[in-house]
Order: sequence, then structure tokens, then C-alpha cells
Amino acid sequence: MRALLLAALLGSAFPALAVAQDGDWDDAPEEEEHDDEGRPNRFFLTAWGGAGIDAGGNGSSGSRLGGEAGYSFSTLDLSIAGYGYRHLPDATREWTPVVLARISQRFETHRGLDAAITFGVGSAKRDGWRAWFQVGLGARLELGPMFLAGELTFEQEDQLGLMGGLGARF
Repeated sequence: MRALLLAALLGSAFPALAVAQDGDWDDAPEEEEHDDEGRPNRFFLTAWGGAGIDAGGNGSSGSRLGGEAGYSFSTLDLSIAGYGYRHLPDATREWTPVVLARISQRFETHRGLDAAITFGVGSAKRDGWRAWFQVGLGARLELGPMFLAGELTFEQEDQLGLMGGLGARF
């Protein structure tokens, strides 16, 4: 009896599947943001500001300022970022320069709002240049050619960063 019921359900599902398959299965092209002259907005610049916290025990914190320039491939961003970290623990100067190559994968969560995961590798100049790594979780709110961004980063030497940014695409 169960086999007969299962066969009847499957039999009634096949016409519905056939109708669904008759539709166009080609993926619709992703929408790209364009400027007023119809060119895609792929280059972007972002100004970053925020704070960093030493999560390794002493809990000290300091300011962070920086900028980022990059290129978007649909939902993948490649960029170069430069920051100044103020009061980085064990640094010999007040402001420590940090330069990173970053790759970000963005995921659309809601119309105009993207979530992102970012990996960065580069160096920081403390006493001399040393390797520096970064993993970030962020969000970006699209406002036409402008966007607002926020990011929580986990970095080398137990550093946590909380950054906000204002950017433009062109």
C-alpha cells in the first residue's frame, strides 16, 4: 500500500517537474551598478577609522585610521589597504604603519546590504617590518555610488579591530 501511495505521489509530481523544466534555466546576468554614462562601477576607495583592542591580556586600545583602494569582480574584491595603528603594544613609535593586500568575498544578504569575509596579508613596521595577518567579518550598505562599511577584524598578536568606513565606487 505504501509503495502504491509513493508511486502515485511521484507520478503526480512528474508533470509539475516537466512544466518547471520547460522554463528558461539560464542564470539571469547579475546586475551591476553603473555610473551615469553606463560604465560599471568596479573600482572603489574606502576611508577607514576605528579602534583596536589588545585581546592578549592587558586590554590596551588605540585608534586606527586608513584607506583602501581596490577592484571588484562581481562579489570578489581585491584591494590594497594602508593603516596607521596608534599605540600598538610593544611598538617603538606612537603610530605603526600597516600595509595589507586584501581579498574579500561579499554575500548579498538583503537588497543593498552585503556581508563579507576578508583575508589580509602584509606587514607592519614596529621595530622593523614584520609579517601581519588579518581576518575580517564585515557588512557594506550600498547607497548608489557611495557605501557605508563596518568590519570586525582578528589580527596578528591578539589584536581585535572595530572599523567603520565610507567609500565610493567609480
